[in-house]
Amino acid sequence: MALYSIGGVRPVRDIPVPSGDSRSRLVDSFGRRLTYLRVSVTDRCNLRCLYCLPAEAHFPFGDRDFLSPAEFEETVGTLVDMGIQRVRLTGGEPLVRRDILEIVERLRRLPGLEDLALSTNGTELPRLAGPLRDAGIDRVNVSVDTLDGERFHQITRRDDLEKVWRGVEAALEVGLDPVKLNCVLLADHEPEDLDRLVELTLARPLAVRFIEMMPTASNEHLQAGQFRSCDWLRERIEARHGALEAADPPFRTGPAKSLRVAGARGTVGFITPLSHTFCKDCNRLRLTARGELRLCLFADRTYPLRPLLGDSAALEAEIERVLADKPEEHMLTAGDYGNLASFMQIGG
Repeated sequence: MALYSIGGVRPVRDIPVPSGDSRSRLVDSFGRRLTYLRVSVTDRCNLRCLYCLPAEAHFPFGDRDFLSPAEFEETVGTLVDMGIQRVRLTGGEPLVRRDILEIVERLRRLPGLEDLALSTNGTELPRLAGPLRDAGIDRVNVSVDTLDGERFHQITRRDDLEKVWRGVEAALEVGLDPVKLNCVLLADHEPEDLDRLVELTLARPLAVRFIEMMPTASNEHLQAGQFRSCDWLRERIEARHGALEAADPPFRTGPAKSLRVAGARGTVGFITPLSHTFCKDCNRLRLTARGELRLCLFADRTYPLRPLLGDSAALEAEIERVLADKPEEHMLTAGDYGNLASFMQIGG
């Protein structure tokens, strides 16, 4: 399978720059202005990545009483009215929801929403990239931990690499921009496998981001200090390609700083929740598929908002009230991952 041959792409589209509206009511007790919302639309997934769920695990997160498209619209709309500017749809795998296009269409119409993105494992992108673009998705992140088919099967327990790569090509072809590839750094990753992902950026406008593996209840064998650091990978990249150059876009929606191999069309980025924490700059909230607000990925509780739908004043008051509980930082370096059972719960 020729994974390095990617079709032509349309011109890059401009991404709106945040307005800087100081009237936002979403400011936590540490003075951080919260402008970014990650919305899990389901905790179901059609892959079984080894760092997400053990092979023998059943879906452990309860019933399937997820928010409806209209409920997502009301809840997210309230948060946008209060200061959220950018939204990312996650899962589980968001594209397993049959009504995902309706959810996208409803959110895209929200006044004040500047950017609507999607994180996916890519298996459904070959058929949905175009419809998602038409419905209002601006850009997409695809989970690609390896370009080796056998290794992909080991990690995901599915033989879907070719399908995922067709999805990446489809996203590029329809103009979803940027297309980012997310790779979780596993302790047993072959260095040459990571090299191939970096090499994708040399000729193609792909943003490859490497993410340090974080502990949850389902991968609790990963203890504090037992992870592969992005520092190690950056040193390897620079030994092969020379010093990386800064390549930051007009604004960043997450913690990854974009860098570039000299002369490359694409970028590489590093997400370092363990080696270099970035909590002091946190600008995000999370909404679960069942309508609970999560203040930190590794928090020990969530706050139900669904019972307040239909009463906008009560919903806004509750959101403002619970913001005081947003912690200053996570406690991962001490081995505390809160009540997070798996990244399928909330999409990372």
